[in-house]
Amino acid sequence: MIDLEGLVEPHRVHRSIYVDPDVFAAEMDRVFGGAWVYLAHESQVPEPNDFVTARLGLRAVIVTRDSDGELHALFNRCSHRASTVCQQECGAARNFQCSYHGWTYSNRGDLVNVPFAEGYPDGFDQAGHGLRQVPRLGTYRGLVFATLNPDAPSLADWLGPAAALIDEFVDRSPGGRIELRNRQRMIYKGNWKLAWDNAADGLHPTFAHRSFLVLNERKHGGARSLSQFKANPDDTGMYGDDLGHGHMFVDQRPGLTRSFWETQRPVPGREWYAERVRSEYPDSSAEVLEMAPGSMVNLSIFPNLLIKGNHFEVVDPISVNETRLHTWVAAAAGAPEEVNVMRMRIAEDFPSLGNPDDLELFERCQQGLGIAEIEWVDMSKGLGHPNQQVLDNGVCRGPVTHEGPMRGYIRAWLELMESDPPRTVAGPGPVPCETAG
Repeated sequence: MIDLEGLVEPHRVHRSIYVDPDVFAAEMDRVFGGAWVYLAHESQVPEPNDFVTARLGLRAVIVTRDSDGELHALFNRCSHRASTVCQQECGAARNFQCSYHGWTYSNRGDLVNVPFAEGYPDGFDQAGHGLRQVPRLGTYRGLVFATLNPDAPSLADWLGPAAALIDEFVDRSPGGRIELRNRQRMIYKGNWKLAWDNAADGLHPTFAHRSFLVLNERKHGGARSLSQFKANPDDTGMYGDDLGHGHMFVDQRPGLTRSFWETQRPVPGREWYAERVRSEYPDSSAEVLEMAPGSMVNLSIFPNLLIKGNHFEVVDPISVNETRLHTWVAAAAGAPEEVNVMRMRIAEDFPSLGNPDDLELFERCQQGLGIAEIEWVDMSKGLGHPNQQVLDNGVCRGPVTHEGPMRGYIRAWLELMESDPPRTVAGPGPVPCETAG
């Protein structure tokens, strides 16, 4: 048992929540088992028989669309001797066969073939040996979530005010849909919560990304994306929100003095693609071009999805001091292909240069957290500050450099860690998919 008492105070957290393997093991059970966890996007399984692999904490999962087009989340574990049955990251398959002893399953999870079945007892129930299903599955605007907790709130209630912000992100696309493309994978030697601490941290860009900001200023002038962080970010009107349930939001848009397109730095092909758009859409080219740059917001859906710019970033814990980050670019469904090509090229700009800054600092933090004689991590900025406010929908808002969103997610983390959510024993057979919107 983990004694959580005294590890979280209103203004600080104990170092052990980042470095204790027992805390990490409890998180995989209570946080990634008790909350709604993002698994995939429906655009990754667009056709019948498509599949994509994912992880629910440390649990290997296959998200499938069966031949009837229905979604399933199957544990990637043979019911015989526990080997994984799918080794590919994505593809199309009607069946999955275990390479150990040949048990074969449909993409609905049904056990369809047992080799040399005459050797099993007379009472062997083939129907009861299908791939086990994640017991609760839900979707919102194409995002696929799952939870092991039968007592978890509905997906709509779990998302709360974050749902409207997902709507804003998706509705930048003229078709009201997005499609994930082009994954980038990074890994760092640090705890998964360091990425979460960073996600709504509006102070770090001024310092962690200083070299990028200076280069940006020298080459492109003072009114480009991220230039609003070169001085005091709180003077720009940017803000951070604690949305509840651990979700967080940072809005950089108040810091912009021009349109998204006008503040975007040059990328290869920009002029040629922009001219194509202007010639093909002479009456609406400004609106079309505005879809290409990032959204200028960071939306964090606890515990593992970060929506940043035009990206989905999934935080994938491996161990107490190792984490993978999977990043996909979101294409705008229904937009001209020139827009989506530019989205891909823009993804080579700050995300490719700024993420390594962050990962280097995560590793430095993990190294510092290894000093047992210094016990506490400070999260006090903005606590009790007069500029903190509570909106009508319960969202707690403060200046962008304040740490209110960070304290909010820690409260949600602690609530889950102190709970003992009941577990539904995973069983075979279809699970209805809850649609939250």
